[in-house]
Amino acid sequence: MSIEIRPITPDLAEIFVGLFDRLDFEHQRAWKSCYCRYYYLDCTFDQWRERTGENNRADAIAAIKAGRMPGWIALEDGLCVGWVNAGESRTYPRLQKDLAAIVKDELVGLTICYVVDPAYRNHGLARRLLEAAIAGFRQAGYAAAIALPVDLPMPGERRYRGSLNMYQEAGYVQITSLDVVKVLRLDLK
Repeated sequence: MSIEIRPITPDLAEIFVGLFDRLDFEHQRAWKSCYCRYYYLDCTFDQWRERTGENNRADAIAAIKAGRMPGWIALEDGLCVGWVNAGESRTYPRLQKDLAAIVKDELVGLTICYVVDPAYRNHGLARRLLEAAIAGFRQAGYAAAIALPVDLPMPGERRYRGSLNMYQEAGYVQITSLDVVKVLRLDLK
């Protein structure tokens, strides 16, 4: 496997949506239409469910081209085989109520969604994407990175927020819980 991890850039927008286009998400069919837009929209859950995959696909392309949907992409021979949505924590409106007291006035990075092609799972690709995100946060001068893994027994393909173990191995420590969601922090300075 010769996989390159790169920050998402406008020229990779169509390649990124190709990952969602070709995967069937048989473990959670509703995720196919997300295109990683859920946390960027401040709407009710019912309004979210009314959105189509075409809406979210177009929004993802426009946001990536405008520099408003950061993350890291895993490429093999020009094909997107993995992705982590990772950016400044205050740019995710759906999470602001939960994160405001945790983030306060700090510049804090957040990794929130991982999508890995099934053929590339269980080879450490999510960890490589996390490493790239952490390095990017450090380079950008962020004070810390946070993660919000769900601590429930579930198959790996449903752990789209990453696993608790993956973050702990990268040096994150738990600072609080939001019900079944563990809030983990990695100081970067």
